[in-house]
Amino acid sequence: MNFKKLLLGIALLFSCVLLAQEKGDFNGFAGVSYPLASGSDLGVTAGIEYVFADNISAAPSYTYYFVGSGITSTQFDLDARYYLGDESFNWFLTGGISINSVSATGVSASNTGFTGGAGAIYSLSDSMNLLAVVKYHSEINGGGVLPMIGVSFGF
Repeated sequence: MNFKKLLLGIALLFSCVLLAQEKGDFNGFAGVSYPLASGSDLGVTAGIEYVFADNISAAPSYTYYFVGSGITSTQFDLDARYYLGDESFNWFLTGGISINSVSATGVSASNTGFTGGAGAIYSLSDSMNLLAVVKYHSEINGGGVLPMIGVSFGF
């Protein structure tokens, strides 16, 4: 539990440093996630992204999985993105760390692992984009693929 608090503190400090930067874009994103492993549950993902330069950004996100009653399953990802496309169709490579936690009545467990994958953003307007990401998570059932589809929007 202390490790999760430490990582949360580092993430908050990291985000405060990012917000102190003067250049770059700040975006939000939300979507639906579904791990490609047997017995998986549908999840809802929300996150923010801060663009450091033309092609590098940080994108922390939080996912809540809809599991049976009395069980809570969540995931916190702290990813970096490297963009390779243009403004209308932009694709990126992503990687970072992930904390997956599950709790039931009186019992909880968490796993920390690494993520890596790729994604694409298709521009619908100046501030609205379609977003698709496929990542490999090392901590999901000994390693698994997690696709997410959603929208990205500028602030």
